[in-house]
Amino acid sequence: MNLSHLRYFVKLAELQHYAQAARDLYITQPSLTHAIKALEAELGAPLFQRQGRGVRLTRFGSEFNECVKRGLQEIDRGIELAREYNDDLVGVINVGAIFTVQGDYLPSLIKAYRAVYGSGVKINMFQGFSLPLIEGLERDDYDVVFAAKAPNKPDLCFEHAVSHELVAFMSKDHPLANRSSLSLDELHGYTVCTYRTGTPIGEEVDEVLAEYDLPAVREYEDEITMGGMVASDPTLCGLATLSIGLKSFSGISIVPLRDVPRDFHRIYMVYKRDKFRSRAVESFLELAADFTPPPGAVPSTEEPILSS
Repeated sequence: MNLSHLRYFVKLAELQHYAQAARDLYITQPSLTHAIKALEAELGAPLFQRQGRGVRLTRFGSEFNECVKRGLQEIDRGIELAREYNDDLVGVINVGAIFTVQGDYLPSLIKAYRAVYGSGVKINMFQGFSLPLIEGLERDDYDVVFAAKAPNKPDLCFEHAVSHELVAFMSKDHPLANRSSLSLDELHGYTVCTYRTGTPIGEEVDEVLAEYDLPAVREYEDEITMGGMVASDPTLCGLATLSIGLKSFSGISIVPLRDVPRDFHRIYMVYKRDKFRSRAVESFLELAADFTPPPGAVPSTEEPILSS
């Protein structure tokens, strides 16, 4: 079966007009007509029927069109892969990520990738919350995302990338602002605010609050919104992961929690388990899987600037 004839067929199926399809294909109309007739003869079934000045697909032609488009897509991917292996690494990687890794961990990872593979690959960055990012990955909006783990996703791979510490933070006028560390029990009697229930990080914090029977206002989506409220209200104490978002607030004190593991919130590199990937995407996944962030690439309460 002639591959060119299949491409002609797909173009005619798209435009449903011989003259327009021939023009787009840079061939003569008789050549297009001959190709379609040859294809129909080989298949033993009509693909098009006349409709006014144009044509429309028969029922078989419509089903055949879907199969051919998928087949040509796979062939084109194979051709692209062959070209990549023969040439310098090129292509596009669409990366979705939660905000908390975009100011520290992810730039370090991309810098390491550039150092190994050069600048031929274009990396498009997209920001979002964990669950919408994972949904976008399932729709093929992204090649890879960095997000919290979502349950019941057997078709996705979750590889641990980095962990963030849960901390308490408050205005510098708050009674607990000068403490070097805190226990969650010591927050009883204070107004505590944290993430909204229903988000992956919110569910994790809810488990800790339930363990210590600690009431809290659960209505925040991110650290920046929470940080803005806490910085302006000396009665509030926030519970959030230590990320670059909190670094922008000079009027708060960040205090580590003694009774919470430092790797409290785990962030994962997420990608589809069974999907064709270009060499550019494969190389990114391979490097990221072995990547160790350099000192300072992940916020820590051991850094003086954050605990002042």
